[in-house]
Amino acid sequence: MRMTKVCFALLILAFTACHSDIKIKTGENTDSPELSVEPPFIHTVYFWFKEGVTDAQIRDFARASMGLREIQGVLKVYDGTPAATDRPNLEKSYDYALVVLMKDLATHDAYQQDSIHLNLLATYSSMFERVLVTDID
Repeated sequence: MRMTKVCFALLILAFTACHSDIKIKTGENTDSPELSVEPPFIHTVYFWFKEGVTDAQIRDFARASMGLREIQGVLKVYDGTPAATDRPNLEKSYDYALVVLMKDLATHDAYQQDSIHLNLLATYSSMFERVLVTDID
């Protein structure tokens, strides 16, 4: 039984070293720590480019989009194009997408007014035919 507890503790330690957003909560009973993952605020943006937008312009926009990582409270930024998957009800008509993981709703609200975000919009919004935004709390 003691070996099981030691192995479990080592597993938790390894997990927390790899995933900084995992926190160990301990209550009254310190023999059974409870793992807790703080869910991020997820901001997803899908882009459809206007006809005539070049591959070079898209690459420039993608590179500039990674600057969103510098906004305080942004945890991660992912980007990409539709995956090569096929099944019913799969949305693949967009050209490019961004997924921004943020600390919380307050971070999202500040992000909307941050100069990095506003400059990105001012510089590249003329390239978009359509934009779809989803937020998950």
